[in-house]
Amino acid sequence: MAARSSLDLLIEMNQSERDAQLSHFDSLDTKAGLVLGFAGVLIGLGNRSWLGVPSVLLAVLAAGMAVGAFWPRRFPSFDPTRLGEYAASELPFTQLTILDTLEVMLGESGRMLQVKSRRLKGALISLTASVVLAAAELMIG
Repeated sequence: MAARSSLDLLIEMNQSERDAQLSHFDSLDTKAGLVLGFAGVLIGLGNRSWLGVPSVLLAVLAAGMAVGAFWPRRFPSFDPTRLGEYAASELPFTQLTILDTLEVMLGESGRMLQVKSRRLKGALISLTASVVLAAAELMIG
């Protein structure tokens, strides 16, 4: 059995983190889709009286923020057309290049996740406020 190098371990750890980020992206997209659906229902049910206007406006805001979180973005990835350049390179050099590239991609996708998470959080807050106002409208009106 060949000994593993520290570069192998670091690449494996970075790839594992990248897989976790992809999973987090998917879960945020699922939640954004749910928020968008519920906001659409509130928009459709609301505005029976002037009391419903704030609820509908908050639902529209929640829908807009959910779309912003859900909007497709290019996830950083390797360009397969450029990988052939490393076929003749020494293995440690190629591994180090892959590791450096993975670290850059993790940073970029981490920033994308932060933006996506903030937008989803804002959408959830707006949706919650919309539900509260819709319930108040039903009790009052």
